[in-house]
Amino acid sequence: MPYTVGCLLRNELPGIQATEVHYVKEMNIKVGTETPVNEKNILFADSLFFKVLDFGKIKNFWLRGSAAVLNDPRKIILTQSAAKKYFGNEDPIGKLIKLDNKVDAEVGAVIKDIPAATHLPFNMLISFSTFSKEFLGGLDIDQWGVRSHGYCYVKVKDVAAINEAEHALHAIILRNAEDDNDKKEKMYLQNLSAIHFDPLFENSNPSYTVSSRYLNMLLILGLFIIVIACINYMNLSTSLAFSKSKEVGIRKTIGASATQLFFYYLAETFVLTTIAAVAGIFLSAAFLSAINQLLDKSISLSQLLNIKYILCGVALLILVSLLSGGYPALILSRFNPITSLKSQFALPGKFSTLLRRGLVVLQFTTSIALIICTIIIARQRQFFSNQSLGFNKEAVIEVGLPVPDSAKRELFRNLLRNQGAVKNISFCLGAPISDNGFNTTMQTDELSVKNDYSIRMIPCDINYLETYKVKLVAGRWFFASEENLKDSANAIVVNETLTKTLGYKNPSDAIGKKIMIGLNDFKLPIIGVTQDFNTTSFHKSISPVGLIPFPFFYFAAGIRIDPAAVKPTLATIESAWKKVYPDYVYNFHFIDETLAKKYEQETKDYNLFKAFSIISIFICCIGLWGLISFVVAGKTKEIGIRKVLGASVPGIVVLLSKDFLQLILIALIIASAIAWYAMSKWLQEFAYRIDISWWVFALAGSLALLIAFATVSFQAIKAAIANPVKSLRTE
Repeated sequence: MPYTVGCLLRNELPGIQATEVHYVKEMNIKVGTETPVNEKNILFADSLFFKVLDFGKIKNFWLRGSAAVLNDPRKIILTQSAAKKYFGNEDPIGKLIKLDNKVDAEVGAVIKDIPAATHLPFNMLISFSTFSKEFLGGLDIDQWGVRSHGYCYVKVKDVAAINEAEHALHAIILRNAEDDNDKKEKMYLQNLSAIHFDPLFENSNPSYTVSSRYLNMLLILGLFIIVIACINYMNLSTSLAFSKSKEVGIRKTIGASATQLFFYYLAETFVLTTIAAVAGIFLSAAFLSAINQLLDKSISLSQLLNIKYILCGVALLILVSLLSGGYPALILSRFNPITSLKSQFALPGKFSTLLRRGLVVLQFTTSIALIICTIIIARQRQFFSNQSLGFNKEAVIEVGLPVPDSAKRELFRNLLRNQGAVKNISFCLGAPISDNGFNTTMQTDELSVKNDYSIRMIPCDINYLETYKVKLVAGRWFFASEENLKDSANAIVVNETLTKTLGYKNPSDAIGKKIMIGLNDFKLPIIGVTQDFNTTSFHKSISPVGLIPFPFFYFAAGIRIDPAAVKPTLATIESAWKKVYPDYVYNFHFIDETLAKKYEQETKDYNLFKAFSIISIFICCIGLWGLISFVVAGKTKEIGIRKVLGASVPGIVVLLSKDFLQLILIALIIASAIAWYAMSKWLQEFAYRIDISWWVFALAGSLALLIAFATVSFQAIKAAIANPVKSLRTE
């Protein structure tokens, strides 16, 4: 939000509580003569912060001081950990901290650490009156069009008050909008509890947003694994039930009722499930750090020891016991004692056989669907790696520049100029794929004034083209004289997408045309057109981009280095940077690392599906092993007779295996339809995506058939090569 919204809203609706905050992800902090450090999660907040947001549930929250310190400028509230970090066991109250080498602020209070489960993490809280344009690169924070990690929290009484506040926000926009485009903006209130789960504003969340779709996917995958395990137990128990028929007959003969037997065998399942649950708890604790690393979370065991989760766990334990043990217990309790005692091994009924076959199909449908999803996600990730970005990201690092000082920039360039491993250096707001560009409005004579058109602006110097290897397809690049302007620009280079937006089929036709951008309302002639390059991930299509030489926004240096001398070159760059900016913390990152972070979610999806696929196939194979063992035990005599009559080993293996392989083929057909639908929906999230090929389903089916056949054939071959004399001697 613009930084004036909170104040304007309080004026519009007297009595409403609205607090303004500015979030800083990292800030250069210095205490006395100590080495400067980068502190994460810093908030500038006004005096209403602790009235709007309730921290009262945290026992003994205020360790020193009170919220009143936020009324005064240049005051700081530290968390307990931050106070310990900077001042050790000393009393921090009254001590000074230099903020970003701009302001000395005094510690006025200390609070307990903020719980990890918050969307608004902070280690340091600074009074909002301390916040000035120096912290925003010189931009006036009272200007309506300026917004950069500014948030407004509003406390309302009821739904009617929400509507009233949103009407007031609309009136504020109309009064303060600088042009017609601004008047079309809308502001509305978002429920605090929705922030963590709403992907619509995930780029604005100070913490992180997790999509409810992603959580539901995790839940469904976990339930699938449990269901597969339950089906396994049900299948094996039903199979073993017929070998237990004699035991049931004896129990009924000596007086056991069907109800007693039902609960006896159900209790047996409950005991086994409880043992598994206890083992699962210990395994969860042992692998919690690995799970946190996989999901990029910080879940602790203490968080799970919550009465809500414990009750859910007990409910799940009972449900799994009933689901897996109910039907087998019912089958056993219904055996006729006379029929059961006639033979040691009773044959299953038609319904039981059909049920077991249906459960096998369900198991493998789930497993094959997971395999198909894993392959498609892996192919989409590979597509990301192979797809051209429109620029060269290899061996390029980005170094932050703390202040837009031209003299310091040139000193930094000169220190690196004669280093052979430094191929090129460009000063800019950020790399093409970084999040450091900004969007603004654009208008030309070719575009209708009734529509809103947006352009992605990247301020950059004359070396940008060569450093990032962006190709020019028409016109020319900037001259040095065009870069030397301090606070304005007189030319712009655009991408191919922008020329298409203007209606030109040939990029060269756009050369010389003028375009007005919202940044200071510059009206600039187009002097060149670049090939399209990605400014964000492949989730979104390429948008209109404009590049202008504007030194005021040079807060980064892109440096192309020799891949053969990475380590010594990085040390040289760090040394040069520290000579120029000794009072700041040095930070750098490779451009390809920035790109990889944009696909973290897809990497997590791939790892999760891969893990779940392996687990589900393993469980299915255990089930198949048990079922084929049961079938072999029931056909021992038949196999012996067939061998005596001349049946071959391959023939017997095929006889025992074909029914199971037919079931897996049925599962493949069902799984293919389900996975195709699910993955088609998933791929729609990407502007650039693969096509789902037929061979993916063939590969997944072949893999499942191969694993199943290996499992079944082992027992089948063992039965087929057995001596028929031993099988028939009791006949």
